[in-house]
Amino acid sequence: VEGDSITATRSFVPLDEVATIEGSEGPNQVSRENGKRRLVVQANVRDRDIASFVEEAEAAIAADVKIPPGQWLDWGGQFEQLESASRRLSIAVPVALLLIFSLLYLNFHSFRSAALILLNVPLAASGGIAALWIRGMPLSISAGVGFIALFGIAVLNGLVLLTYIRQLR
Repeated sequence: VEGDSITATRSFVPLDEVATIEGSEGPNQVSRENGKRRLVVQANVRDRDIASFVEEAEAAIAADVKIPPGQWLDWGGQFEQLESASRRLSIAVPVALLLIFSLLYLNFHSFRSAALILLNVPLAASGGIAALWIRGMPLSISAGVGFIALFGIAVLNGLVLLTYIRQLR
């Protein structure tokens, strides 16, 4: 206060006089998502597909870990991308096959010819699945994209063959 004869003196109080300090292990930062604490556990998966790893980890967690109320478990990263891509492929592949069939029908004006060419797709798929099985590879998103290309090649081969047979007739 101005003009008072009392002079304020500043002094420091050591922290241990007002608090108990103990060292303990814990996260180096507290992350939050939607106002709730969030802890991320990461793992790199090698020599196997992510989907089977997550399935096995979920089974082990369900058997050995009781998740308390108010806490939850979420799988993210590449597995989340895999699930998203799988959902998109489950829509894209049937739509692509329907479009291919429609184009074949418009080309030949025959349901029978379009169906005959489209029958190459399951045969090509069985060969692709056998190749994956022989190599010990999982059915992944990249394999799914490869199958779409394989379907296109199978349809193109059938189209060329049927067109050639019609020319010979």
